[in-house]
Amino acid sequence: MACPTANGRDGMDTMTQRLRIYAGVYYALAETLTEPPLWMASAGREWPLFGAVIRAARETDSEAARQAVEALSAIPREGLTARRQRYRRIFEGAGRPGLWLYESAHVDGRVFGPTALAVERVYRAAGLQPEGAERPDHASVELAFLGWLMEQGAENGALAGAWQGLASRFIEVHAGRWLPQVGRALADSGDLVYAPIGRLLADWLTEALRPPRPRRRKHASLPAVSPAENCTLCGFCVQVCPTQALRIRETDRETGLVLNPEACIACGKCERICQFNALRMALPQTVPAGPVALRTSPRGRCPHCGAPTVSAAELDAIAARLGHRPAWLDYCLDCRPLWMGV
Repeated sequence: MACPTANGRDGMDTMTQRLRIYAGVYYALAETLTEPPLWMASAGREWPLFGAVIRAARETDSEAARQAVEALSAIPREGLTARRQRYRRIFEGAGRPGLWLYESAHVDGRVFGPTALAVERVYRAAGLQPEGAERPDHASVELAFLGWLMEQGAENGALAGAWQGLASRFIEVHAGRWLPQVGRALADSGDLVYAPIGRLLADWLTEALRPPRPRRRKHASLPAVSPAENCTLCGFCVQVCPTQALRIRETDRETGLVLNPEACIACGKCERICQFNALRMALPQTVPAGPVALRTSPRGRCPHCGAPTVSAAELDAIAARLGHRPAWLDYCLDCRPLWMGV
């Protein structure tokens, strides 16, 4: 996931954008490996880390980010006390914890060994004065340092390559030597919260260690509905979308399937779930600037009370499956028993 070489103003802007995206992922990962903050009690979809990996999946060639979107979206809400108990059970425990979060413990075999002092020297060489009670080689501190290096590169365009080089060197010498192992151990733990975080940690840093690859063309495919009448507005595509880029919008008069292009990562799950082959991934001529309706249908009206029912598209789909259109189909659920004499 190496950044492209800046080439003119456009190239510099692209590098700046990507460095900011990388910084966001590193900073958010750092927070997940500390005593859980308040936001970690919410569902995974609401985490800053989730937003960071969506941007990385959409705007970079990171396969680690693409896979993490779905895994993080499955993390349910849980009380902060329960979240912190998970953290302590894995990383603290009684005596020697199940999984150390210090580089010196992995490299030197003891906490605060020579490696911790070497890491601190790197921070000082970069102009940082270590503060706080946490040791310099803690996973969260090293990840936050990588986020800071990426941020410096984004804010100092002319020196972006130099800052990125410092980050790459730190990964090669320090973070990349042990954090992928921690990530894989977390992934193998099967923990509801920390297994997805671990997989992202391992895959993200493994990608960072790879040599630069030719930048592939950005995948700009977006869901499209064609022909419109094939879409029944069943909502299955909305249910499987890991980023909630698709949603059903309903008013008293109309039901619509709406796409937010900025949230779409082109995973194709919506296309695969559509049993009517109405929704397909396609390269748009222009990317919409905001949410766009892919399919709309007027809502039916109950012949008895006039209340809105479901969309005409859904009613037509049910009638097609039945092979005819029974009169009771158009009535609302309250009036339907009256019509049927129940």
